[in-house]
Amino acid sequence: MLQDEDIKLFRLITGEELIAERITPDSLPPHDYVKFRNPIRFMLVPSKGNPNNPTVGFAPWQEFSTDTEFTLDKSHVLAIMTPIKEFKEQYRATFSKIITPKPGLILP
Repeated sequence: MLQDEDIKLFRLITGEELIAERITPDSLPPHDYVKFRNPIRFMLVPSKGNPNNPTVGFAPWQEFSTDTEFTLDKSHVLAIMTPIKEFKEQYRATFSKIITPKPGLILP
């Protein structure tokens, strides 16, 4: 089960910023690599209504791969951080198998 503390932000040397489930536990001995699952890249996107107020856009990180788990050399990762609550919620909703009803939706 996806634990809240496993959802991390990754800043790569390429400048890409990802949110993913880290699967290299801190409790194990140090590794020369970082493993993560279901990465999503995010970027600031200009708002159509107000270009001075950008929004955040999410997209698959490796959209041409069917893999869901990735291993990167640690030297390619500049930082691993804890995301804000809203990012965690969006990430969790993206990969949740539970469908939550929307307001106004009538269920039998």
